[in-house]
Amino acid sequence: MPDLPSRPELFDVGRNEILTRAESHPYASRISPEAVDEKGSDINLIIAAASAMGEEVSRQASAELTDLTLDGATGGKLERWIADRYSTEIVRKSASPSVGELQFTRSSTALGAITFLAGGVVQDKDGNRFETLSDVAFGAASLGPITVQGRAVEAGSAGNAPINTITSFVTESGDSSIVVTNPAVFAGGAQTENDESLRDRTRKFWSQARRGVIGAIEYGATTVPGVTQATAVEQYTALGVPSGFVFLYIADDNGQSNDVLNQLVVDALLEYRAAGIFVDVFSSYPTFQAIELSLTYQAGINTEGAWQNVRSTIVARVNALAPGETLLTSLITEAARSVDGVIVADDAVSVPTGDVVPVAGELIRTRLDIVTFV
Repeated sequence: MPDLPSRPELFDVGRNEILTRAESHPYASRISPEAVDEKGSDINLIIAAASAMGEEVSRQASAELTDLTLDGATGGKLERWIADRYSTEIVRKSASPSVGELQFTRSSTALGAITFLAGGVVQDKDGNRFETLSDVAFGAASLGPITVQGRAVEAGSAGNAPINTITSFVTESGDSSIVVTNPAVFAGGAQTENDESLRDRTRKFWSQARRGVIGAIEYGATTVPGVTQATAVEQYTALGVPSGFVFLYIADDNGQSNDVLNQLVVDALLEYRAAGIFVDVFSSYPTFQAIELSLTYQAGINTEGAWQNVRSTIVARVNALAPGETLLTSLITEAARSVDGVIVADDAVSVPTGDVVPVAGELIRTRLDIVTFV
């Protein structure tokens, strides 16, 4: 912390104390300033050692003081701080596996009735594995389709499989005519919640503790593993009075959701929505926005490195937008200006030509490859 003394400052304190006390001694027997400042002299070594020990004490004190704040504590210390100062209800979300629906069909009934048991494993084109959560039972004359819920075997965002990419079997199906696919995206796969996200949820806790309000509904949705964003919109009648309906748009790290994840949110909201209020949960879907801008640079900086920092900063800022939130050109400009050494004019952004307003449920996103420089 900047208000704790540094080693040179502590050395000066010791030096001044010794020289002040030395003035009470006869001149001939005093320790001189030159002796104190001479590197390697006995008194210099004593003060240097004491100042080094003092600096270490200051460093540890600084670390301990930092751990006593929401913004400063990290890891397990942050979790303990939150449990102590806010609530034991707020816990870090563990890494979560994606969930979704698997659809099975077959082209022949030659083998009659056959069952692909719950826990059977299939995989996508990248080798990510998924297990069925219930039996897939074909009757003797049934070709399907049969749809069951599935879950990624491994937790993490890699399991957020796009539509129709889960197409092969790891567990033998017992019938070579059976094929599998995912008719909708798998969603909700996430890494262990990071400190920044946990702090953000913690700050919202007390303001939403009363439950029932819009913010509490959004907060309740984000307590579901895999849900990282939620936007609630209250609905009104033609007379402008609340209708008792709330539309809630949710998204995972990839900016998407599905019916299975939506239902998990519906179940969780029993603890957050007011009685008699119906919350209709919708999947958000990402729209990727190309961004083009022109920049100039201060003399002497690494322009290529600065440009890469600009791109990554813009992507991070845009991809933090909530479902239904407008992409402002000013957000892009401010993101670029936050990078040292970059000069950004007010008209630097050429694409998009203006603010981008999403439709209901749309989530604006961008990627490094579509953030370009004129």
